[in-house]
Amino acid sequence: MAIIGNTKTIKLLDRIVETGKIANAYLFLGPENVGKFTVALEFAKKLTGSDGKVNFDLIIIAPETEEKKGVTKKLDIKVEMIRELQHKLNLTSAGGKYKAVIIDDAERLNKMAQNALLKTLEEPNEKVVLILVSQNEKKILPTIASRCQKIKFGSVDDTDIEKIIPAEANNKKEIIFWALGRPGIAVGLINDPAELEFRKRASDDLTNLFSGNISEKFSMADEMSKDAQMLIKKINLWLIILRQSMFRKDKLSVKIYPDKALRLIEEITASLEALRDTNSNSKLILENLFLKFTLSNNINLSSVIYKN
Repeated sequence: MAIIGNTKTIKLLDRIVETGKIANAYLFLGPENVGKFTVALEFAKKLTGSDGKVNFDLIIIAPETEEKKGVTKKLDIKVEMIRELQHKLNLTSAGGKYKAVIIDDAERLNKMAQNALLKTLEEPNEKVVLILVSQNEKKILPTIASRCQKIKFGSVDDTDIEKIIPAEANNKKEIIFWALGRPGIAVGLINDPAELEFRKRASDDLTNLFSGNISEKFSMADEMSKDAQMLIKKINLWLIILRQSMFRKDKLSVKIYPDKALRLIEEITASLEALRDTNSNSKLILENLFLKFTLSNNINLSSVIYKN
């Protein structure tokens, strides 16, 4: 299983296994899609001494999902799952080494589940290692976090992202840009060309907002307001573009000045909050937002974003 980036973190975990100085609980922290869960799996394999496809000493807990109106949503991890875990941990290790537990999206443990898990942490079994994987430590009880050794992950370099893109790919710059230093996103875009194409169209739409007249902007507002799910997704992509323009302004052939980008980000964020109100008039919100997109000069973002 290939792991991209976070070399220092991986070396630290290897040293932990080699020295045998293994804690009862770890908290893997970092942005989504940077490989935390993948690394947790590899770490658990080494702890349990199993490299086969079936590992009876590895228990994985993750949020269940539900789909409504085409939107997939992760649910909370409930206390029943932790109680079932506690029962399994009373059983002897099949391989005679450690039993490893990975709780993915640990921030989704509800309050009762976290309180139940705390009991397990307070009465640790020296042959059980808990690995909590999370992107939001603030949603985890301090009493839980304080009992875990924190292992931090970060975004990876663009050069590392490029290594996982097929050599024959002609859209490397686009994939690297949208990956935002997260290998999981890059892999998703490589495997789903339609998603990459959607992001290109979102970029084109943003370009048109800077150059279009009022009639064209209102026409776009009317069209976009017809599909709430796609509307939210597209606007979030615009936020990515504008934030990147601030941090990578040296790559822009025509500048969007940071203060202008920041004001637009604030306007878009406020509009997103309004759009999530089911009683809001989406078309009117978009019309008001789109009128804020004016520059003294025309700018072609689609050619600027991927510029060397």
